[in-house]
Amino acid sequence: MLSMYVDVEQRNWDTILPFVTFAYNSAKQDTTGFSPFFLVHGRDIVTPLDVILPHDTENHADNYVQQLITRAEEARQLAKLHILDAQAVDKRRYDERHRPVNYNVGGLGWVFTPVRKVGLSEKLLRRYFGPYRITRRLSDVTYEVQSIEVTSRRQSKKDIVHVLRLKPYCDPQRQLDDAGVHRIPRRPVTRSQTRLQRDADSS
Repeated sequence: MLSMYVDVEQRNWDTILPFVTFAYNSAKQDTTGFSPFFLVHGRDIVTPLDVILPHDTENHADNYVQQLITRAEEARQLAKLHILDAQAVDKRRYDERHRPVNYNVGGLGWVFTPVRKVGLSEKLLRRYFGPYRITRRLSDVTYEVQSIEVTSRRQSKKDIVHVLRLKPYCDPQRQLDDAGVHRIPRRPVTRSQTRLQRDADSS
């Protein structure tokens, strides 16, 4: 929400923060069915308009505090049920689109690693690094990988990554150099490069 109201230089975020916090706490959430303020206090938030207009005098009853406690607890229990229902819906939607991905031990792959650099556009930076060799399969969704690029005398460190961070390694431009060693590019091969290489091989 802050990104919708902050200025271009992003210097007024601290001025906008109280208003954004108020809007978030008073808004009804689709998942829980209640606003965060209602789940904590058991009542809706009081806005300046509520102060100006007449309000319910029953709020001054002797059992008002107990009513708030009971109402807040009931809202929290309902919110838990709503969250479970929302999670079930999300799981069903995910399972409908999900396709299992398996990587063979000993194979190569690229690993997604987000990088940020001052003065450079994040969209134009490299996102996948490697190639990495898959050394072990820990579960259906986690793998142990190790970089095949040795930059020092020490052996490269092994990392455990989720399958969503992996991309199959494909190098149609792999060839022998003058020393007879396979040259492995440092960047993933794009579709256009694959098409150009295929056309060159056919000619």
